[in-house]
Amino acid sequence: MKGLTSGGGGTAYIRRAFPVAPGESIEQGDVVTLFNNELYRNAELPVDALPRFSPDVLYLNSEEYSMVLHPIGGSSYLHIGTTQKLISIYRVEAEADGLIVSAVKRLPIYGIEGMNQLQFKPLSEEMGVLCYLEHNTSLWTMLTIRWNDNGLQLGETFRTELYSNSMTAIESLSDNRFLLVWHCTKAAPWRLKASVCNIGQNDLIAFEGDATEIDSAANLYSEFAFSKLSAGMFAASYWVKDSDTKGSLATRIITWNGERIALGEKSGISTGVSWQVELKHWVLSPVHFILSIKLDSALTFHPITLREATNIPVNGGPSTGNVTDSFYDAVRISDNRFVTAVCYKESGALVLNLFDTKDGNIKQITGKAVLTSVKGMYSNKLTLTAVGQSLFVLTFNHEPERDYAYTQALMFKMAPDQNIIDDLNWKEQLTNIWDRGASAYSFVYCPYAASGFIAAGQGRLKLFRCGWSPVRFISSGIGEFHSATGDHNVISGSTASVVLSNGYVVIAYRERDTWHGKLSVLQPAEGGYKPIQSHTFSYSHVDNLSIVELAPGVIALQYKQRITPSYDSNQLNRGSSYEELKLLTGSITSTGLSGKTTTGFRLSEMYITSQFLKLDDGYLLHVGVTTSFSVTARVIRFLISDASVTFTPLDQVEYLDYQRMKASAALIGPNLAAIHTDSKMIVVEVGENGLLCKLADKYFELNDRTTKGIIADGRGGFIQFTTHNTNGELLELTPYRFANNKLYQHAETRSVNRKTSGVTIEAGADGKAAVFYQARWENGRGPTLADPHQTMFLGLLDISTGSNPEDRHYPFPCSEGTLPVLLPLGNQQYFCIGADPDGNQIYMTAYSDGERLSYGKPYLTPLGVAVSDGAAGQHVEVAIRGIVEIASALRAGASYYNGQDGSLSDYPGGSKVGVAITEYELLIE
Repeated sequence: MKGLTSGGGGTAYIRRAFPVAPGESIEQGDVVTLFNNELYRNAELPVDALPRFSPDVLYLNSEEYSMVLHPIGGSSYLHIGTTQKLISIYRVEAEADGLIVSAVKRLPIYGIEGMNQLQFKPLSEEMGVLCYLEHNTSLWTMLTIRWNDNGLQLGETFRTELYSNSMTAIESLSDNRFLLVWHCTKAAPWRLKASVCNIGQNDLIAFEGDATEIDSAANLYSEFAFSKLSAGMFAASYWVKDSDTKGSLATRIITWNGERIALGEKSGISTGVSWQVELKHWVLSPVHFILSIKLDSALTFHPITLREATNIPVNGGPSTGNVTDSFYDAVRISDNRFVTAVCYKESGALVLNLFDTKDGNIKQITGKAVLTSVKGMYSNKLTLTAVGQSLFVLTFNHEPERDYAYTQALMFKMAPDQNIIDDLNWKEQLTNIWDRGASAYSFVYCPYAASGFIAAGQGRLKLFRCGWSPVRFISSGIGEFHSATGDHNVISGSTASVVLSNGYVVIAYRERDTWHGKLSVLQPAEGGYKPIQSHTFSYSHVDNLSIVELAPGVIALQYKQRITPSYDSNQLNRGSSYEELKLLTGSITSTGLSGKTTTGFRLSEMYITSQFLKLDDGYLLHVGVTTSFSVTARVIRFLISDASVTFTPLDQVEYLDYQRMKASAALIGPNLAAIHTDSKMIVVEVGENGLLCKLADKYFELNDRTTKGIIADGRGGFIQFTTHNTNGELLELTPYRFANNKLYQHAETRSVNRKTSGVTIEAGADGKAAVFYQARWENGRGPTLADPHQTMFLGLLDISTGSNPEDRHYPFPCSEGTLPVLLPLGNQQYFCIGADPDGNQIYMTAYSDGERLSYGKPYLTPLGVAVSDGAAGQHVEVAIRGIVEIASALRAGASYYNGQDGSLSDYPGGSKVGVAITEYELLIE
């Protein structure tokens, strides 16, 4: 330490040396701060640089509709989304650390109504073609997309008039040529055309010669099917309305010899007529494919085989079903077999059928109605995806009742030689993959490696992993938790978290979309925390989570799960006929959760909501609201042995209040708890023998208030947090004490003077209570969470009863629906979970010095300027006061501030550091 010196009214100097914090590197001239006696470069960490809690979930632009998701080799995927103004092309990497965007390109949409048609077709292992049509125009745009080690590269755009508003078809011919097929309405009769396109210099696309007319007819329907069978050989199928009572389905083989297109003979199939026609191909082998046609009241699968030598398509015996407004898909099993999935909209039956075509005719091997209550709003949005060896995922929109709409996935196994379809296990094989309000028409799916799939919906990608043995499951990895639950906001306790005495953070949560129960473990690491495990503890629908530490590193997690998962209004049913209460125990170490055991509780009456408090002497206090709306308390004895933890509920049940919807509790002494309900507060004590005794209760005396929660004040009392119902939900604190067997208010209720909504009481530490709230603005913008990071605040409120409370309010990184988490770590540090500007759930350590709060690393009140360089662990001298030499040029007379990157800045955005007295000298006062 260099001492304080002065002389004759001169400048005083203060300089000290401090060790550089782990992971930090400091250079001379950096603005630095001190936290826990370690030195940090005082730089702000951008929110979007903080680690994602849910690496298998990736949020993008919330206004983008997913149009394309395609594997492009290795762990890379191409994702294309559109808004009314932009086409966004992302290169997404599915790495061990989760989904990340490695490159992005954007294209403008010039019209005002957005996109009409868009198609992407890969032509090789490193290049594909994007073809799209904007609304209110018939000019099609085509360009190449290349991917390599450097990211993404777009070719020059080619625009052409095709006189078509229906989807085109593209198939590759060679490395620099492809075949474009479209329905042309330029002049009667309508035509189906094909043209060779060449990819030239700068990847500019151009037509090569004149287009070839595949067929023409006055009533040639705009939708067609086109597939590549083998190198240089293609099949086109299309439908023509011949009369008011008759139509014909034609198939034609198209060949390419490297120089020109040749047309084969046309084969025809007579059909009925329809207002709507849908055609699809499924190629089983180079000489065999399935052609499906869906009319108004019939869905038919035709097996098409190419006759040897002549390549004439021959129609075998078809399979026809009489359907009305069905939606369907199919997938290849082998060269001769395929599986169809058909959902009958009126009946709600979802049927799988296995077909064989070995003799040229379709023969049904087996069929099974796997679900009987699927009601989809949107036709033909059922998708079959092969995700591994003989493993398939069927995704579909499900709206069993009004206001209950989900996108779901059903996993099944079908080997090439299998002749039966296994019975469905609902709890294991069926799950939600997108929560309520999702619409299946805006989803695309893509296989992930050989073990899962990626679902892309509006503004979000999510990776799911699939397995079959020993449990058949669809898992979303770490997942995320969110206020959207699918239960019409009637569930409670969807998250629970704790910091253990061995330093680990454990978070249990009801995962968004699937509603599965998940537990994540995070380990202290350099600069914060790192996740080490995500465990799915329930594949049913869970809520009512509560977690406590029984002994160092030993946890007990309470959760309630549905006996049978429900996706309709039955999910609102409560009680022991529909739900069961479970208690999970285990040890948390560097390997995550181990020694897991799960115990079921036999209760005379199920709880709507409940929680545990850890007491002394091997007891737990269980407080909750039953399905008859009674508030009860009960003591449970636990015993930890080498092999397991056993729980024994004691017989005594204390009824504390009646006809109440909520109750929560806080520990205010070793065996003393305060409980609040909708109407009053209660103090209970647990004796040495587990006897539960109600010592006092007190009805609320504050009118027109809503209690948001209570927090122990560390002095044998607690603070009641309320919002004022008639005054803009003004936040208020009321202190209570318990003494001489009496519960009483011991100081004035004080207002925080913040108008709020959505108040959540998190925790208390360091003499502060952490409160999340949404600000209510007096003027200007309304308090909506649709604008992220602008209305969610974290209040660290003084819970002392002094005359000058020191409250602090900080913007908290959050977004719509995110459930914020804050856990005190001690020494003015907090573990937090929020969201980045796109909505990705993030985790971070928050640091406070009593004045400022920062996330991810200390960005607090500046200590001074570094006089020397230093790496982690080395000592760096800091000029705290006086004149310091600066290597970079300054403006004499100008004030300098702490820049966001930790450097000196003359922009007054951060804290003032000093004044430049010469070009290379700064005076720190």
